[in-house]
This record gives sequence, structure tokens and C-alpha cells, in this order.
Amino acid sequence: MVESGERVMLAADLHLGLEYDLAKQGINIPYQWNRILDELMFLLEEYNPDRLILLGDVKHGVPSTSFQEKREIPLFFETLLEAVDNIDVTRGNHDANIQKYLPEQVTLHTSKGVIFGDEFKVAAMHGHAWPRPEIMTADAVIMAHNHPTVMLSTPIGIRITQPAWIRGTLDQESLARAFLAQDNVKLNPEEEPLNAFYEEYGFEEGTPELIVMPMFNDLLGGLPVNSESPESLLGPLFRGGIVDMDNYDAYLLDGSYLGTVGFLRRRLEGSV
Repeated sequence: MVESGERVMLAADLHLGLEYDLAKQGINIPYQWNRILDELMFLLEEYNPDRLILLGDVKHGVPSTSFQEKREIPLFFETLLEAVDNIDVTRGNHDANIQKYLPEQVTLHTSKGVIFGDEFKVAAMHGHAWPRPEIMTADAVIMAHNHPTVMLSTPIGIRITQPAWIRGTLDQESLARAFLAQDNVKLNPEEEPLNAFYEEYGFEEGTPELIVMPMFNDLLGGLPVNSESPESLLGPLFRGGIVDMDNYDAYLLDGSYLGTVGFLRRRLEGSV
């Protein structure tokens, strides 16, 4: 939930139709549509937001869309619209052709995401594509795509993974350099990246916090951020070395603070 002039609920990575894809691999599980819809409806009724934003990968099938998805996605959103008047979807890498199946009341945004809020400004996106430079003006950047988990060792030596929230601060200079490089803007050796960023885009930079959301569909596999190398994380912000993941904080779904990713990595390795 984000409070910023309006009450906004965000959720990510529903992957509706996952069970259809698993069935093609010989793995049969019950349909998950009703369960996921019931969980979302419960949250909408409990928190009564003014707006719901789904941060991409609403559907699972890619590049094709299954018959099941074509049938169920419109019904899914029509039910959600009974609980909340305003729904936005930021396109994810699994959302090819989703515009064909969304009710007209649902606003679909590009993969660059959406920016909302006045006193507290939020840039929200899936995270598989380059965001717009305006995210530098946001107070928080919220993204998904990585399905973040943490790997933990139990006292008897068994390793388990748990979905997690990942939270930290984006480095202004690294982010400015990345945007300029993406747009082929050459920096002089003595030129400050933040000054060049302002001259190129006209935005006063802030110090945005980055929050990586866990997946809403708990049947999805996750990426253990403390056992994978930072370079293996998905999305341009991670591949470009902009995010110093080891200094980011990890939280379980119930809000329990686990420590920094670097600490959890060392603990997993047995060095602390």
C-alpha cells in the first residue's frame, strides 16, 4: 500500500495461466485463477484502495496466449473492478497482447511504467526494460520481475528459500551515468554525470529508494538474492551494476528484517 494523495495498492507477478504451461510439461495442478482472485479481492476489501496497480506479468503464456488466458483474463479484471474503480497494468515481459483481453476501464501502461503521487512520488514498473529518466525524481522506485527470495540454512543443515522484499537506495551518479549511456550521450572526462543528466533531460535528481516486490503467485520459482551473483539478477538496473545489492535490506513477507543481502550471503557461506 502507498499513501500519496490517494490510496494505491500494488501487486506483481500474478502469472495467470501458469498451471496451463505446467500441464504441457506433464505437471498437473488445480487451476489457480480463483485462489489468486480471492486473495486479491480479500485485500481490496480489507484496505479499500482508490487504485490498484499490477506491476506486470499478469499473464503467464509467452509468446502465445492460451485459450484459458483469453477466457479468464477479462473475467478476472471484471471481478476486480467490482471492488476498485481504477486499475492500472504496467506491461511485463509475459504480457504480450494482453491489451486484447483487458476491459476498457483498465489502463495499460508501457514497460517503462507509471509515475504517481504528489508529496510522495512513486515510479512503478515491472523491471525488465529501461525505465523513463523521470524515475530520478521519484521518492521510491517499485519494481518486480526478479521474484526475489532469500536462501536460509536451518539448524539441521537443510536450505530453504523464502519470498522476500528487497529494499535499498539507488546511487544517483551510477543511475545518471546509465541513462546517459543508454541514450548514447558522451561525457567529457571532467564532466559531472548529474550535471550532464540535468542538461540532457531537465530533471532535478533525487535519491530514490528501490523496492523489489516479491511475486504474488506463490507457486512461481524465485531467485535467491543471497546465493546468486548480483550480475545474474534480471533487468537493466541490475545488469548495469547500478544496484549494490549486497547493501540492500531483505524482509520476509511478514515484515521480519533479516539483514542486508551481503550479510545473508556471508551467513549462507558460513563466514559469519
